[in-house]
Parts: sequence; C-alpha cells; structure tokens
Amino acid sequence: MVKFKDKKGFTLIEMMVAVSIFVIVAFIVVSTLLTMSYAYKKAQKMRLLMDNFNFALQSMSLGIREGTKYDTSGCTGGDCFSFTPINSDSNAYKVCYSLEEGNRIRKCEGVGTTCPCGEEGNDITSPGIRVDKLQFDITDNGSYSDKDLVKILISGEAGTQPREITSFFIQNTISQRNND
Repeated sequence: MVKFKDKKGFTLIEMMVAVSIFVIVAFIVVSTLLTMSYAYKKAQKMRLLMDNFNFALQSMSLGIREGTKYDTSGCTGGDCFSFTPINSDSNAYKVCYSLEEGNRIRKCEGVGTTCPCGEEGNDITSPGIRVDKLQFDITDNGSYSDKDLVKILISGEAGTQPREITSFFIQNTISQRNND
C-alpha cells in the first residue's frame, strides 16, 4: 500500500490558485502601464501644442513691442491689431494680427494691408489650437511714459481628440519700446 502523505509537491488546485493570482497581478500591472503610456503621450501632444502657441505669442509680442502706430480700427471688440514694424521704411507698411474664422490667429503684412487679414496672410497657430477669444487693448501709459501698453487676452482650447481637450486663458501685457 502506497502512502500519499509521503509524496511531496503541489496539488493541481494549489497550482491553479497560484497561476490565477499571477495572471490577476500581471493584468493590473499591464493595464497600469498602458494607462501611464497614454497619459504620457497626451502630455507630450499637449506640450507640443502649447510650445507652438507660446512661440506664436512670443513672436507676436516681440513684433508689437518693437512696433509703432498701434491701431485697432476696423476690428469688432478688439479682435485684431495692426502696427508699423520697426524695420519698415514706409509708414504704409503694416503688420496685422487677427482672429479669423476657424478660430485661428492669422498674421498678414505689407503695404496696404488691411486688418482683419481675411484670406491673406498666414496662420500662426497650429491646427490643434482653437482660439475662442482674442482681444487687444491699447492703454495710454499716462504720465509715467509716452509709450503705450498693449494687453492681449486669449482664451480657447488645445487638443486634437475630444478626450484630450484642455482650456486655456492667457493674458500678456506688452510695453512699447519705440515712440510713435
């Protein structure tokens, strides 16, 4: 007669329980890694969009800071802005930034340029940026200086997929360097 108590090893049920626990733990780890990978990719896309937007805003700010003859005429609610750039030989040469259909910021420049840009000029924001509000406010700096201040208010959304959309609101104040 064979004694079963002398045999050593794992039973089939013990092996099935161990494998089941391992599979559950592996599933949790893999799903966590996939979630983290998705979040990283989303953050990278958003960073690229916002870097593009920040570059556009910085470029706009530098041009405005160096420019003269600020003007918001022809705009509704301050949604466009024109000025004469510092390197212009003619007072008729203008640069204009305006909010256009499709919720994009457009830049146009040249002699006889009208503001808003319409179909002339180039978009300066990437397709993943939707600008809902663009407002330029020109403020006389009063007795402190004879140079104007331009306040830019921009709000909108960044993202390409519905699950990735993030709202933003940016306010930037620019002081004029050159007198009119």
